Amino acid sequence: MSTSTKVVQKCKICGGDLVFNPSKNGLICQRCGNFASVTGTISNEKSLQTLLNNAPLWKKDATVVCCEHCGAKTVVSKFDLVAKCEYCGAANMVKTKETPGLRPDTVVLFGLNKDEAYKQVSAWLSKRFFVPSDFKHQLKERQINGIYYPVFTFDANVTGKYTGTLVQTNTTTVEVDGEQKTQTQTTRRSITDVISQTFDDIIISANEEISPQTLQQIYGFDTNHGQTFQESFLTGFTVAQATLDPHTCWNEAKKVMENRIRSRIATRYGDANRVENLHLDLDFTNITYKYALLPIYVGHIEYKGIKYPLYMNGQTGKVSAKTPKSWRKILLTLAGMGLAAFGVGIILAMFL
Repeated sequence: MSTSTKVVQKCKICGGDLVFNPSKNGLICQRCGNFASVTGTISNEKSLQTLLNNAPLWKKDATVVCCEHCGAKTVVSKFDLVAKCEYCGAANMVKTKETPGLRPDTVVLFGLNKDEAYKQVSAWLSKRFFVPSDFKHQLKERQINGIYYPVFTFDANVTGKYTGTLVQTNTTTVEVDGEQKTQTQTTRRSITDVISQTFDDIIISANEEISPQTLQQIYGFDTNHGQTFQESFLTGFTVAQATLDPHTCWNEAKKVMENRIRSRIATRYGDANRVENLHLDLDFTNITYKYALLPIYVGHIEYKGIKYPLYMNGQTGKVSAKTPKSWRKILLTLAGMGLAAFGVGIILAMFL
C-alpha cells in the first residue's frame, strides 16, 4: 500500500490554493493569479549514518486517508480534503490512525506542467494504432495527477577482492589428412584479483505502489540537480511516503552494485571465456545518500469498466501504460496484409 502527503498552501490575498509552477519557479494562486517566487539550492549527499540514525520526520499535524478501492493511502493536512484517490480515481476515501514517516531532503522538480503532460499523453496514444479509438477519447486532463514519488539514491566507492576459476576456450584450425578441421581446447585455472568501481546515484524505490519495472520504463530523472527540500516546491502536488525502511533500501542498493561488479568481472576475460565459482568480498566506503522525490504524473483511463494505469516521467514525458487492444483493427490489418500478399503472389505468377 502507498502512503502519500497532500501539500497545501493558501494565498495570502484571497485564500485560494497555491500551486508550485517549476517553469516560473514560484507559487501561483489558482483563484486570483497571485505569484510568489521561490528560491532554491542544489541538494547535497549526506552520510549514510545520518539516514540510519537521525533522518528528519514529517510534521505530525496530518490525517491519513485510505482508498477502499485500491488500498493507496494519502496523508492530508488539516486544511485539505481529498475527495478522490490520486492513483485510481475512486471516491471512497476513509480515515486511518496512521502518521507520516521520513521527510525527504531532495526534490527533483517537474519539468512539464499539467497541460504539457496531457498533450504528451495524447501524442503517445496517437502512435498506438491498435488501441481502440473510443479508449483514446476517454483520457481527460483531470485524470492526470502530479505525484512526487520517494526514492533513495546511493553513492559509494566499492572495492572487491575476488577468487574463482577461469575457464578458457581456445579454438584452432588444423590440417588433418589434407582437410581443415576445427579443434577446441578448454583449460581451467584459479584466479585472484581486485576490482574497484565508483557508483553515483543508484536509485532505489522507497515505495511499492509503482512496480520497479514500471519505474525502469520511465527512468531518466536528473537526480544530480535536485533541489534542497522546501515544502513550497510540493505545493499543489501529492507526495508519496516511503513504505520501505532505509536499511532495506541500502541492502537493495548493495545488491545492485554487486551485480554490476559481477557483470564487469564476467566480461573482463573476453567473450570466449567465463568465470566459475566466483567468490566476491566487497568493501563499501564513502557511502552517501539522498532521500529524493521524483516527479511522476499518474493517471488512469477507464474503458469498459476497467481502469488502465498510466505513469509519466514529469521531467522528460516518457510514458509507461497498459492499454487494451482493438481486435477489429488487428483483424482488419491482418486481412489487409493477406490481400496484399495475395496480390503480390498474382503479379509474380504473371511474370514467372
